[in-house]
Amino acid sequence: MISPYAKEYVNVFTVDVEDWFHILDTQGAPDFADWENQENRIEKGVNRLLELLNKYSVKATMFWLGWAAERNKGLLKQCYEAGHEIASHGYAHLLAYKSGPDVFLKDIHKSKMLLEDIISSNVDGFRAAGFSIKGDTEWVFEKIAEAGYLYDSSVFPAERGHGGNPNSNLEPYIIETGHGRLLEIPQSVVGILGRRMSFFGGGYLRISPGWLINRGIRKLHAEKRPLVLYVHPREVDPEHPRLKMSAKRRFKSYVNLKSTYPKLEMLFQRHEFITFREMIEIRGQGDCRVQNMCIPEKRSYPKR
Repeated sequence: MISPYAKEYVNVFTVDVEDWFHILDTQGAPDFADWENQENRIEKGVNRLLELLNKYSVKATMFWLGWAAERNKGLLKQCYEAGHEIASHGYAHLLAYKSGPDVFLKDIHKSKMLLEDIISSNVDGFRAAGFSIKGDTEWVFEKIAEAGYLYDSSVFPAERGHGGNPNSNLEPYIIETGHGRLLEIPQSVVGILGRRMSFFGGGYLRISPGWLINRGIRKLHAEKRPLVLYVHPREVDPEHPRLKMSAKRRFKSYVNLKSTYPKLEMLFQRHEFITFREMIEIRGQGDCRVQNMCIPEKRSYPKR
């Protein structure tokens, strides 16, 4: 049962909807041209998540990879019709700092148009593959705004293998771009012994014990910052195939896979979760649960 105090805080549950072989920066991952030949496991993981979300009446923001959406249109519509927010994870799972401005813009624009065509609704949010925005790639925000997105959740404000910017703001903030205002909602991290750390998604969630995750959430709430939690469908599908990779990467990618589902269930029992869109609407109504946050001006996405 959700405790009464939970409603005093904003928590957002997000899913990066991609398949088991969409692991970045490893030689064992198939090339883009070979993705078609891999086993499709997205449906199994997403359906398991949908069942869990329905059990606890949780609505998620689901960052769909365009390539995956193109091949699982019925599943995407199922997520949308269940009341979950559909957002973009790009089309081809590109690392922003490796792709360059022109290729990046083309990719995220393509994904936005594709998702909107399938669900017949606006797609306002974006998250880059691997949280791949570094301190020297802030041109990314211009391109995200140019593609017509209203908010972004690509910043990981700590050290990280892919991207990561330990000097970034911890709380949501507005970025002024040449294409309008963009709301940035960073991934949640907390300061522990002078170091920024995350316990709130992917391998961080799988490795961290429950007591530490809950301690981190209490610290976030004490600082009036939202909890942004994220998982991938493969993390609730422990039997998915494995890629060949180094022992270090194998540990990061596959350790404690069976712990993801029960940890999510524990968190859903203890806390209330909403979507990013709902969080923005709450702040727009003058709610003070999230500091330093306001809504960007509404603008249309680029014409098809």
